[in-house]
Amino acid sequence: MKFNLNQIYIAVEGATGSGKNQLAKKLSEKLSANLINDKGYFQNPFLADFYQNPEKFALPLQLFFLTMRYQQQVEIPFGDLFRNNIVANYIFNKDQIYASYNLDDKNFTLYNQILKVMNPNIHTPDLVIYLHAPDPAMLFDNIRKRKRVFEKEINEAYIEGLNKGYIYFFDHFRECPLLIVNIDGLNPDNKEHIKLILKEIENGIDDSKYLKI
Repeated sequence: MKFNLNQIYIAVEGATGSGKNQLAKKLSEKLSANLINDKGYFQNPFLADFYQNPEKFALPLQLFFLTMRYQQQVEIPFGDLFRNNIVANYIFNKDQIYASYNLDDKNFTLYNQILKVMNPNIHTPDLVIYLHAPDPAMLFDNIRKRKRVFEKEINEAYIEGLNKGYIYFFDHFRECPLLIVNIDGLNPDNKEHIKLILKEIENGIDDSKYLKI
């Protein structure tokens, strides 16, 4: 599939610490796009509590994420797509990765019932860029470097499990074309790296394509 870089909706995804926020920002600047940031991560009041007590706070954590992201998605100005590109730093269904990892069976069933009601109202991106971490230690190092207070309780085992969830999810992802970018060597601040990613997109992606910079 060929893409028109003057009329496209791109979503950037990746596990915590993959650099998706930075890449989405740089792509939006290059494409003069509306940037849709995931507000839930910084506004979720249960996040710090969850990292300290996952079993107790997993369900309210996931439901807050789900409802906030749903509200944000239905408010995206898709009517302006013919005049403006859109770049988002998440896809709506990414929350399934965290929910399947964090929730027990009963709570996950409840979660999926709510998700099923919401999904028909969500726009599918034209393209998803998945930032793949071949080594979860890279993610953990990036998390430690950014020194966010509410992330101080995150441990390596959690990140390793989460990374496996992302790999499984995108191994089975069929909703739209997918560009998989290896984050080992990727620098979103490098203009040549951004040009290379956009060139791969412009060349066309029918199903999925892997890129290592």
